Amino acid sequence: MPPTVTPIFLDWQFWGAIVAGLALILSQLPPIVLWFRPRRLEVEVHSRIQVTHKVGNPNVGMFVSVRNTGGRELRIRSLKIVLTRDNSPLVTLPAQNYFESPTSQSSVLFVPFSLKPGDTWAHGTNFLNFFDRATEKLYRESASKLSADIRRKFDAQAEGDRNLVVAEPELVEPFMKLYERLFIWQPGEYVTELIVDAEPGSASFSRKYRFTLYESDSAELRTHADEYKLGGGVSFNIDRHAGVFVPISQHVA
Repeated sequence: MPPTVTPIFLDWQFWGAIVAGLALILSQLPPIVLWFRPRRLEVEVHSRIQVTHKVGNPNVGMFVSVRNTGGRELRIRSLKIVLTRDNSPLVTLPAQNYFESPTSQSSVLFVPFSLKPGDTWAHGTNFLNFFDRATEKLYRESASKLSADIRRKFDAQAEGDRNLVVAEPELVEPFMKLYERLFIWQPGEYVTELIVDAEPGSASFSRKYRFTLYESDSAELRTHADEYKLGGGVSFNIDRHAGVFVPISQHVA
């Protein structure tokens, strides 16, 4: 008698191979599914922002969290905020530096970065415009002269006398002029639009938030200028020049 041939659909080795093949295919499905998910960012901010200035030049500190919730890698090219007060445009401030951790004492330069699917970038970020070259040159030269004058007067004091000394008015004047020209933090209702510029552009993000500066907040920020004559905020840092911390909420037009 001829040998019995087992039909292929009854061959357990055939079905074992089919099951193994299906398992291999299914194991690859999650990455395939992720690949077709749209590129998307999820952005969150802390409920308070830091408002301050450097000889009038506005600075905003904000904790920003950017998460890639899409299926492919994204490149974050820039972060910036656009400020308006009482519906009047004020200034655009790009992210210039950030703190690598909550305990960092110094910031690092902000540069474009990439986020893989599921990755998060979350840091305290400083938004400001650097001085242009002419203003930076003026600032450095003026700061050097003011510091030298304060040092000379301090060294001339009697031994044991460590009282603060006041710089000559003409040496303080350049900083007061900068302050008056650049200071924007008047009392009022502010709207800040946070813009995250991503690549591809379809993944970019923007959202508006609102905050209020009261007269007391503005007055506190203005008092920074009182200490320029002592070198405060110019020759050395003063803790309270960190500014005011104000609550923000999502803006609903």
